[in-house]
Amino acid sequence: MDSNRRSVRHLESENDSSRTPTNDLFRASTVDSGRGTMPTSERTSAVDSITTNGASSSLSRDTPLNQEDDDINENFDQNKPIRIRRTPVLSMKCYEQAFVSHIDHPSAFFLQLAHFEERYRDLQKQINEYYSNNPKINASSSWKYGDYCIVKYTKDNQFYRARIIAVPQMTNIANKYDVVYLDYGNWEKVDSINIYPIRRKFTFLPAQAVPCSLAKALPYNGTVWSDQPRAIELFEELVFEKFVDATFYPKSSRDYWPLSFVDLRLSSTKLNIHEYMKNEGLIREVSNEK
Repeated sequence: MDSNRRSVRHLESENDSSRTPTNDLFRASTVDSGRGTMPTSERTSAVDSITTNGASSSLSRDTPLNQEDDDINENFDQNKPIRIRRTPVLSMKCYEQAFVSHIDHPSAFFLQLAHFEERYRDLQKQINEYYSNNPKINASSSWKYGDYCIVKYTKDNQFYRARIIAVPQMTNIANKYDVVYLDYGNWEKVDSINIYPIRRKFTFLPAQAVPCSLAKALPYNGTVWSDQPRAIELFEELVFEKFVDATFYPKSSRDYWPLSFVDLRLSSTKLNIHEYMKNEGLIREVSNEK
């Protein structure tokens, strides 16, 4: 694993054509607030799982710390639900050297902010040391939609914080769960054997993946980003796995889009991404309330 989290290509899901499969019943495309094609589960599950602070429905196995914290047979507190809060951002503040960790399209991508980098690196080290040394702790019962957890990622066998966004009853695939990785933004299907209860001490750092939309931008032609594949390609070429300076817009009373609107400039050249794509004829400028 890249402990400094600045190269996360290894965390992309194998289900990654345009970052979102179109033939999955629970990932059928929908037009949402004019913000382009956003699959149902990505919009209402993966994104909401990171943008909301809802408690896990069944993580009674995830306990607060106590004197027996390192005992894999510890008793879990039924009355204290697990939550991982989202990273707070300040409106009109420029966050320099943010990292673009995952992209679906210009209206749905994820940033990691630089000011938590060292704490996140330390957290990942602790998580991997703990779960590597305690392989029996995943002998748990069923998982529920919305549960926070630790998942062994299939491509590198490392452990990451995640949240359940689909259960076997939803996908009709036995023992398969869809999870979103809270610190990166990508999702994948995993076997139940690779899902572990999360310890409360691993939940205090906010989710590092901040869900964002490029401000004042919609596809130039059509209403969905799938109608403008070149726009998605160029956006990825410009910013994926790159450092950007991100300025967050304030929310208005008529802005119901769940993601944060941001202006992006490349940290290296200060290229304005919105202006560049508009000049290329790939986006049109609109109000964030569209």
